[in-house]
Amino acid sequence: MATETGEPETGELDELLQECVAQGTGSLVRARHPVNAPMIDMWADALGDPNPAYRDGAAARATGRSGLIAPPTMVQAWTMPRLPALAATLRQVPGYAPYLAAEAGPGPDSKASDNPAAAVHRLLTAHGYAARAATRCRQQYHREAAVGDHLSCESVLTTVSPRKRTALGPGYFVTTRMTFRDQDEADVATVDWTVLCFRTPEEAPTAPGSAASDAAEPAQPTPASGRICRPPATPPRVGDRTRVTTIPITPTFVIATAFATQDFYAAHHDADWTRTGLRRPGIFTNILATTGLVGGVVTDWGGPATRLLEVDLRLLAPNHTGDTLTLDGEVTAVAGDEAELRVTGTNSLGPHVQATARARLTV
Repeated sequence: MATETGEPETGELDELLQECVAQGTGSLVRARHPVNAPMIDMWADALGDPNPAYRDGAAARATGRSGLIAPPTMVQAWTMPRLPALAATLRQVPGYAPYLAAEAGPGPDSKASDNPAAAVHRLLTAHGYAARAATRCRQQYHREAAVGDHLSCESVLTTVSPRKRTALGPGYFVTTRMTFRDQDEADVATVDWTVLCFRTPEEAPTAPGSAASDAAEPAQPTPASGRICRPPATPPRVGDRTRVTTIPITPTFVIATAFATQDFYAAHHDADWTRTGLRRPGIFTNILATTGLVGGVVTDWGGPATRLLEVDLRLLAPNHTGDTLTLDGEVTAVAGDEAELRVTGTNSLGPHVQATARARLTV
């Protein structure tokens, strides 16, 4: 049944969604692999992050650490869904077909039965809200994950919004709290993660990116161009600004950062499906890449000894291929050895990300 405006009735669906929230139970997933140097190196290469604490054991020890650390903003990559498992939830994407035969379920290290978050996504997909876009990510870091740590993630569905009208299409905002722990059950990070589940519009919106721009790869600059991880010469003060980071949004950057964060959603690598299935003008960067870039603005400015404490961001205009992202930050508060920064990123469509970050510095 539809309303007088032609919109479908959502009362019954809303009730089912809130029943899932009320269950209050979650799922537990153990990372397939311990924190390891090759994955960290791939992440740093893809994002162009110059922090030597992620690549050089001696440099990491010089900052007071015991050895290599994983970028804190990389924490979600360790427990992201396997490609066959993701393919099984998005059978409408032609490119996933080769992986469906390999579907093996969540695996022995997952306790995902009766998972309310999975039930919500199944309900929304069944009712036509099959497209996904992450919109908000707040990561709080309790300690740095080091090479050799074996992480697990407990996810609990916290809220599902009423149906909303958005620029991407009508949909629901689904928020999950993820708690990451190490092999000793010590807390590593807490993540509040919001995804918009939406219906795609009938007509494609206009934005930078097209079949032509998807094929264009400028020779320069690269994601690492101009990036230096070096502490400031003087203690931070309110009003201090970070260096500006400029990132060309090429197809290689979009795909490399998605795969380095273990995100195999087709909107970040399959241009044909993104245009036809999502009605978007081309592939676009994922939120985990943006989170890594925001964290990098802070650590590039603070230097290798910087300890990130929190990154809280909201995505706005997408980063489509053919565009350019410009990021910079400003110190908004200083208390002892801790600083808070406001980080913004813009592209040709306007603001892409608005973020706050907290870090502990050694100057």
